[in-house]
Amino acid sequence: MSLASAQAEFLDAVLGEEEPADAGLAVYHRTALASRRSALAAAYPVVRRLVGTAFFDEAAARYAHGTPSTSGDLHAYGAGLAGYLEGYAPARGLEFLPDTARLEWAVHTCAHAADSADFDFAALGRVPAEALDGIVIRLHPAARLVASSHPVLAIWEANQEGCDGKPGRDQGPDHVLVRRLGFAVAPVALEPASWELAQAFARGATLGQAADALGTGEPLGAALSRLATLGALGGFEHAPRS
Repeated sequence: MSLASAQAEFLDAVLGEEEPADAGLAVYHRTALASRRSALAAAYPVVRRLVGTAFFDEAAARYAHGTPSTSGDLHAYGAGLAGYLEGYAPARGLEFLPDTARLEWAVHTCAHAADSADFDFAALGRVPAEALDGIVIRLHPAARLVASSHPVLAIWEANQEGCDGKPGRDQGPDHVLVRRLGFAVAPVALEPASWELAQAFARGATLGQAADALGTGEPLGAALSRLATLGALGGFEHAPRS
């Protein structure tokens, strides 16, 4: 057997759904599974608190059994838990749970995302007025957008350390910007204009296209200033010529 084949067999045994019959490989299998479950617990503390330890641990174990890690970085493990919870029968009555998990994953990934230089407003100010419509503004690498028909931001806030778990409101929808400022990640609700603008930037729209998406109800400058104040903007570039 070649070295590559031996390595492939070892990984299949360690990361597969079924525990290997070989006692030594079974130890590695259980350790890998426990590591994935621990990664889920670290990434989703609010979900864990909402459903209780026993419920979460069972769901996490089932997810981990069927979803091997595809990265050497366990911080990257668990992206599909929200989708899994949508089809998880014991969570069927908890309609808010998948979107709460999506918000938690956004918080988790923001905490570990790459950083970038501060947005260069001076450079943007030097762009000729006639060229501004063709500028593409990128969201900050440590910024995420989460939309839900449920009050997921209130749920998340109520279940932080030291809080009593009782949301301040029980109605959605929520349009949430998750961003990292320094070392702190804090989700914040966006009003409709800033949300539409952020969505446009996430799609790669130009400033001209973003302004059209806003329509006449809200000045582009006010929504842009709001996103800048929240640290949601990364860099900008000129749209490629078609």
